[in-house]
Amino acid sequence: MARPHLKLVSAAFALALLSAPALAQAQAPQQGMGSNMMKQALETKFADSHIAIAVQVLKATGMTQIFQNAVPNVVGSLRVNFTRMRPELAKDIEESIKVVEADVTKVTDEGMKAAARFLAIRMSEAELKEVQTFLTSPVGKKYVDSLPGVTEDVVPFIELWGQEVTGRLTATFQQEMLKRGHKL
Repeated sequence: MARPHLKLVSAAFALALLSAPALAQAQAPQQGMGSNMMKQALETKFADSHIAIAVQVLKATGMTQIFQNAVPNVVGSLRVNFTRMRPELAKDIEESIKVVEADVTKVTDEGMKAAARFLAIRMSEAELKEVQTFLTSPVGKKYVDSLPGVTEDVVPFIELWGQEVTGRLTATFQQEMLKRGHKL
């Protein structure tokens, strides 16, 4: 089953991959959201089996598709950007792209293993095995398959709900301020 919501995530991920070197130079080493968690996840020693089950859980949730979709986006961007900059090198660019494409599986696997570390730091190997058992069961598969539709349905609802909540809480705030002698 296609997961349309993952296309947007994949595009964002590809953009992040392409801009990561520039961002790394622009930011201080400890700057940014989650830098402590990232450092902890990437530096913690895990048993190979712990990472392996975390990878399996991520695969069962469909996260593999994010990596699989992102890498071709990066390769495509390389092709387009460099061909535009140096059209006279189109033949060499295409030959070089073939070499890059040969690494797609390897870099996708590396990305999944790195992402698995963020899950492994939050859940024990035993807990991940339980999650894997659920996700590979018929009801677990149905749950995972239903998430894209739920996401599609919930996003517009959250927008409307947010507007309604904002209006309601603003009115309550204004009434409370009026009780205190302040008309806003």
